[in-house]
Amino acid sequence: MADSTNVTPDPESSPGAERQPIADPVPGPLGVLPGTLQENLLGAIARTVTLAGLIAAGVTATAQLTAGKAWVPGFIRENDLGMAARMLFLGSLGVSLLLGAAIAAGLLLWGRRRNWGATWLEPWCWWLSPLIVAAVFPIFLRFTPWQDRHADLLLCVAGTLFPLEFLLRRSFGAVPAPVSRVTARIVQLLGAFLRRRGPLLLVLAGSLAYAIFMSFYMVRWHHKLRTHAFDLGINANLMSGGLVGKFLHSTIVMPEDPSRYINNHAKIGGYGFLPIYALFPRAETLLIIESTLLGLGALPLFAFARRRMGELSAAFLALAYLCYHPMHGANFYEVNHVPMACPFIFATLWAADTRRWGWFTFFAIWGGLMREDVPVGLAIVGTVLVLSGHRPKQGLVLALVSTAWFGFLRFYVMNQAGEWWFPNMYRELWAPGQTGFVSVIKTLVSNPVFTLAKVSGRTQLLYLLHLLVPLAFVPTRRWWAFAGFIPGALFTLLGTKYAPLTMYSFQYTMHWTPYLFVGAALVLSAIEREEGSARMRAALTTVCVASLFMTYQLGAFPRRDTMRGGYDHIDFTYSAEERERYAALREVISHMRKGASVTATENIAPHVADHVYLYAMRQGTYGCEYLLASSRELRLQRTKPSLGEALRGKGYGLVFQKADFALFQRGADPSKNAKIISEWAL
Repeated sequence: MADSTNVTPDPESSPGAERQPIADPVPGPLGVLPGTLQENLLGAIARTVTLAGLIAAGVTATAQLTAGKAWVPGFIRENDLGMAARMLFLGSLGVSLLLGAAIAAGLLLWGRRRNWGATWLEPWCWWLSPLIVAAVFPIFLRFTPWQDRHADLLLCVAGTLFPLEFLLRRSFGAVPAPVSRVTARIVQLLGAFLRRRGPLLLVLAGSLAYAIFMSFYMVRWHHKLRTHAFDLGINANLMSGGLVGKFLHSTIVMPEDPSRYINNHAKIGGYGFLPIYALFPRAETLLIIESTLLGLGALPLFAFARRRMGELSAAFLALAYLCYHPMHGANFYEVNHVPMACPFIFATLWAADTRRWGWFTFFAIWGGLMREDVPVGLAIVGTVLVLSGHRPKQGLVLALVSTAWFGFLRFYVMNQAGEWWFPNMYRELWAPGQTGFVSVIKTLVSNPVFTLAKVSGRTQLLYLLHLLVPLAFVPTRRWWAFAGFIPGALFTLLGTKYAPLTMYSFQYTMHWTPYLFVGAALVLSAIEREEGSARMRAALTTVCVASLFMTYQLGAFPRRDTMRGGYDHIDFTYSAEERERYAALREVISHMRKGASVTATENIAPHVADHVYLYAMRQGTYGCEYLLASSRELRLQRTKPSLGEALRGKGYGLVFQKADFALFQRGADPSKNAKIISEWAL
């Protein structure tokens, strides 16, 4: 709203007064310096009338797109709308535009008679101006127009965020006095307790809801037999081995020498949950632990953010984290330790910020032990603390210890155990004459232009949009926040031969998530400090809106099969047939001797991961006491040949069969093998 305190008296109230230029020009609402008083008033009238017309048109478009259940999906997706209906739609917008402008003009004339001046209505119009783009809600809160159109969705949502944020900024900066009084009264009625503890209670409720929701549906997904030996079976089996003192032993990944699993990953921190797993030694326990940890991650994020941007703003940022659809995908991809490290990273930053050095040490150590690559992110955190001058001593210790620990694990301990499990994922960045991650680092440092050319493409762009659109690109708005991009870029964008690294539905997105949200909190704080609270609230509200759109389309909460975990589209239903099939599997498993060695097919293996000697049938049978198989799971690699060879060799016989499951035991009567071989086409 233009400020008229530094201009000459209104010519209408002083007819004989000569028009004078503004003594101390002040930028108007659009950043334009007003000229004479009359020009300023004419500008205010023009803005008011224009805004009112656009608001009316926006409300009309929103109403039509909300009510038009039959024609809107086709209209959005294929521009499918007959000419008569199209002209009716356009005509209604035009009439609304003119009607809104006419109403505003009439209100201005009415206000003039009461000596309210020509600018009294403009703040109300700016306050209501976000309604101009309100039609994006019925557009992006519809599912069918955007099904299987992720690229279009991301680009369209991204394109709406900038005008939305501009209008929100104008709205928050022009709240009329009556609205402010009503808001203050509402806040007062909430009571001191809710004003003080309400945001925390909101985050607690969100965290608990997330943990319960994800735990329930993750366990259901497991009972639908949709989890796999790779990765849930591996991680549950690692925990079962830990119960008997066999730490970091995996018969699934390294069947010939399980002790060499560490050349794949060093998941030491997971054993911190061994006491819980000992009480309930099943894969479901790990699914619940991971889901609960990710939900609890909102609490240290909230505690960190509220020191900079106010409790309610911090609460909304924490809720946006809980709605973050890349995290939902990571959560639903089995169980992995990079997502489980996320709350420890948040907690480490909170502890450093509040000078709780005991907790700082505890969370940093546990987080750094979760997997060998997590210390890279902690080293970046420590470096930022040093360079910013915010807790530099502790930051230096964190950076040095994390870097040393990563180097020791990755380049000594893991290399000593043998060849890296994923030797080809960075192949195109290997320097001539050398392989492995060291060669990648050499290429990155010596030839960054070549590296950038290799990792810049449509796939990487869409991946970054998945990560940044729900945050309305806030972490990109200050150059120093790009430090938070380093861990994710190193472990995802540099991969040239492994698709999951740049798929939003895998665990690798969690190399980005904690740093992006911490960066968002810091950037929002900087925006408020440098540009004002209205600008910050507009940016934060845009984050919330973007997060709502993206989680509605691709997140877990709507419970649609567009939700992805890994390669799978998640099905949230649980049919009677699936329930009976799971019961049949449990009955078959009950005929196994506890603790015996077992080879299982891919989707069955996680259900017997409490057996220390568990093997994946797709790699062989390895002379185990039991073979546990499903006729539906024989397509993967060598699964069918492995089972067929074992049964034709007469070393195994059928012990129990139900539904599509069969249990074979070494030394049992093989007389029924021929029937199984024929029925299962082995």
